[in-house]
Amino acid sequence: MPYIRHLASIVKSILVSLNLNLNPSLLPKLGLNPKQTEAVQYFAGPLLILAGAGTGKTKTLTSKIALLIASGVSPGQILAITFTNKAAQEMQHRVGKLVPYAGGMWIHTFHALGARILRTHGRLIGVQPNFVIYDDDDQKKLIGLAMEELGFEAEKNKASMYLSIISRAKDDLLDAQSYLINAQAVDDPSRLKAAQIYQRYQKKLSEAGALDFGDLIVRTVELLKEKEEIRDYFQENFQYILVDEYQDTNHAQYVLVKTLSAKHRNLCVVGDPDQSVYGWRGADIRNIMEFEKDFNDAATVVLEENYRSTARILHAANEVIKHNRNRRPKNLWTKAEHGEPPVALDYANETDEARGVTEQVKQLTARGGLTYNDIAVFYRTNAQSRSFEEACRRARIPYRLIGSVRFYERKEIKDTLAYLKLLVNPSDTVSLLRVINTPARGIGKTAIEHVLSYSRQKEMPLYDAFLSAEQVPELTKTARHGIKEFLDLLEGVKTDLFSATPSLMLEKILTTSGYWKMTEELAEKEPQESLARLGNLQELVNAVKEFEEHCAKEGVAPTLHKYLEEVMLSSQVDKMNTDTYAITLMTVHLAKGLEFPAVFLTGLEENLFPINAANSSEEDLEEERRLAYVGMTRARQRLFLTWANTRRVYGTTYPNLASRFIFESKVARETAERAGEEDVQVLASYQPPPSIPRVGKGRRIMHPVHGPGRVVDQIGSGELAKVTVVFDSGVRQTFMLKYAPLQPM
Repeated sequence: MPYIRHLASIVKSILVSLNLNLNPSLLPKLGLNPKQTEAVQYFAGPLLILAGAGTGKTKTLTSKIALLIASGVSPGQILAITFTNKAAQEMQHRVGKLVPYAGGMWIHTFHALGARILRTHGRLIGVQPNFVIYDDDDQKKLIGLAMEELGFEAEKNKASMYLSIISRAKDDLLDAQSYLINAQAVDDPSRLKAAQIYQRYQKKLSEAGALDFGDLIVRTVELLKEKEEIRDYFQENFQYILVDEYQDTNHAQYVLVKTLSAKHRNLCVVGDPDQSVYGWRGADIRNIMEFEKDFNDAATVVLEENYRSTARILHAANEVIKHNRNRRPKNLWTKAEHGEPPVALDYANETDEARGVTEQVKQLTARGGLTYNDIAVFYRTNAQSRSFEEACRRARIPYRLIGSVRFYERKEIKDTLAYLKLLVNPSDTVSLLRVINTPARGIGKTAIEHVLSYSRQKEMPLYDAFLSAEQVPELTKTARHGIKEFLDLLEGVKTDLFSATPSLMLEKILTTSGYWKMTEELAEKEPQESLARLGNLQELVNAVKEFEEHCAKEGVAPTLHKYLEEVMLSSQVDKMNTDTYAITLMTVHLAKGLEFPAVFLTGLEENLFPINAANSSEEDLEEERRLAYVGMTRARQRLFLTWANTRRVYGTTYPNLASRFIFESKVARETAERAGEEDVQVLASYQPPPSIPRVGKGRRIMHPVHGPGRVVDQIGSGELAKVTVVFDSGVRQTFMLKYAPLQPM
């Protein structure tokens, strides 16, 4: 039966291709292998391309788009969705090289697509076109304000937790009211509190004229659901839809794609279940695993020929991932040479591990023909970066740290962007509170609280409350004068909003606000830090001018609104600077989509990588294994797997077991066979122990922070089990057993 269905889909594809006037002259120029060619030529409805790491999925996607355009499909009728701006730009560039008339394509990230649709049509559901986009930091501040209003100020340190809850709810298309109904149904006090915060947070977002990342998808889905004419327009317009990294889509994104593709059903999704590593932030692997159930006439093409890594690296990665049960069988292979074997290296502790890695880096650059730019060090958690940074400094090895404080998250940059956001949207509460007294204008914390209270009493936007400052009786004369000064400067600069370029607006706000002068004056007192801030501000001016140059090449107007949106929707990897020679330090999650000639996958220890292995479910362990697989398949020529026998956690040193992934890869055994060293031979024959047994009531345990204690109570079972522990120090605490770092004694 599957064979007959496959044969029927091929016949259908041929008929559709003939109807498309398929341009065969382009195919030989594309340099595709047989499986890629099959995927590129298939136009008979839904198509799933299972593309293993390094198998040329971007080439396949861009070739498919180019063939559509060459065959007469208008570029404006093609929608391609990627997960980073960098990937979108690369796809646009590649298609443009294959066909010269590719302008007008819709190539966007999910969030950029939502923003574009909502800017144009959002008014129909109450979304004004001048909305600003709030990042994580803005969202946390707004949640903090919501908690204050609800009387939860004592718990403001939990803003990150509530942000995560709200974000996951939006991923599942649960608005604030739906979340409240669910919370009431289970009668869970903590969920009821989260529901209250969600509702107040959403109200404040609306008052600020802002959307968060989740809203960009949720409100777009709402628009398409409620406004039939808009839904019909986009369903008719997008004749062909292609989605990259489909394994990382969440439920809201899944619904958006399914809605847009409902009419023509020419949906091509590309992804790899073995690289699904974002379950913790809402990605649902079922979207790709069950694609053929959603579209029972879908064809499937599997890409397994790898063009990135050597045969030995692929062998090690294949050996690891085959231990996952929830996957589609796939085995990467390559015509490339066998290459250098991957190496397993163990060290006494994390300091020695970092020192050992830098020694290997020196050898690779001295004798291996590699530069610093060719080398990456991956780790499971950001906290591990410290030892590698220190080791690089001691060894005088330049490095770039991805995932630390990003350029656009630095204080002086956030301050300046807040001014620019207010020019576009004065209702932006978070930006207003950020700069109302920066530089100082005599508007202290007490004055701001008075205005906040007034705005709540009068139920008016905060900006309007500042405009009505004369009506706030508690304000001092100094505060009123400072507020007027601030509002006047904003209104003065805004007069040029539609006539001046973004770079001129930026320079004007820096000068008029006094921010540039304030930073220069600080440089006289704190020269090192403040000179760096001045440099960052100048770099921001450069960035805006680069944006204007890019817009000129694309033939679009460089508006301030467009620049701010581009900044908010960029990812950490999008801005990775490779102009200077330096090794790259980053978490494995951020490494996805990248590749390097040499990779060090570090910290491979039980309970670190895989993280919290002792209390993890099989589903969690499989995602950790996929993460290891992703890290290994970033390497082109050399792969090093490292671990430390002891590691310090919160000041206490703990012994480690080497990660099960080391042994599943067989790299430890093969390293031992080559080295013939007794201690490595012992490790190579080691089998990871089963998960640590449940720590039941009465059991003595050890916690990395609180030390020894005893379990005095346990409720629930399985993933919902909770234990209460009384520590020898007298501290009493309840833990979710699944996540608690408790070791039996």
